[in-house]
Amino acid sequence: MNKAFLSLAALVVSFAASAAQAGTVNFDSGSAKVHSVQVTKYKKNHKHKVWVPAHRSHGRLVKGHYIWR
Repeated sequence: MNKAFLSLAALVVSFAASAAQAGTVNFDSGSAKVHSVQVTKYKKNHKHKVWVPAHRSHGRLVKGHYIWR
């Protein structure tokens, strides 16, 4: 009983530590938030390749492929 309680307590502590670590955000000297804003601005006016999974077009099966969007 005592061993089961200790193992359960260790599991709860490790889960709490991992949840606390996931909640914290570590920014480098170059802020990641600013970079993500710049990337979204760039992607609005910039075509890039997107993976299109297999689908049917005009009744025929088309394999997965990349397309510019």
